[in-house]
Amino acid sequence: MKTYTITRRAKLAVWGAIAAGLLISIPPVPATAATTPTVKEIQNLKIEGHFFTTGISNRKKTIFTTDASEVRYLVLVLSATLEKEEGKIFAPDFTLRYFHIDKSEDRTTCEALTVSEMTTPENMLNMGEFVISDYAWAKMHNGQNRFALAMFIEKDVEIIELYRLGVAEPLTYRIGPDRLYSVHITTNIDDKTLSRAKEVVQKGRYHVVTTSESLNQEVTGTKILYRDQSESQAREISQRLMIEFGKAPELQKMDMISDVDIVIWLGK
Repeated sequence: MKTYTITRRAKLAVWGAIAAGLLISIPPVPATAATTPTVKEIQNLKIEGHFFTTGISNRKKTIFTTDASEVRYLVLVLSATLEKEEGKIFAPDFTLRYFHIDKSEDRTTCEALTVSEMTTPENMLNMGEFVISDYAWAKMHNGQNRFALAMFIEKDVEIIELYRLGVAEPLTYRIGPDRLYSVHITTNIDDKTLSRAKEVVQKGRYHVVTTSESLNQEVTGTKILYRDQSESQAREISQRLMIEFGKAPELQKMDMISDVDIVIWLGK
């Protein structure tokens, strides 16, 4: 078990990562300016969206918050242009600066990142598997790139400033006061079913981050998978879906690669 060194306000609220004895192939030393020229060379960096989650899992480890009422992981989705043939971004390249409601200043660093295979705006939140490490890195390709950074954030923060290594001016972005639980919905039925489910979930004030129609054709019935800190929210969503579709969903604790709080399977 690894305990992160974090800000004074989040010290008791965030911990991770559980690796079960497995090692991730990330360099054991921090990246330096000599090894990370790309972050200065990327152009047109923009924050295109965000969502909140209580945990992020990949094939080897999970990071999560221990008190979702106080701290969440903020996932920032960004776009940028790279004029070189290819390059890398590193977790230490990025830092958040922000102020609490009492005007005290704070910082947080990137704990996970991923570069998307999809570059179109409508797929910007469909990011794929995160690399989780203080020194995580991911390749960028020539041209337009979309990538995501995961950093913890306290509940009283509404505006953040994203700094990147070697660049003086930050990106300022408003995340607002709400910390909606994040949801992914997938089905093997049809688009109409997917749209109905999305509307029902959103009416409950949940953030449907992504949807798909790629659920395995062998899956039947409705299943709701949830993280430890989102069980009550999953049960509330279950009631909503039962009223809409007339069948009681199966609820199950999540044990899968995911960057959201709740995953919904709508099977035939």
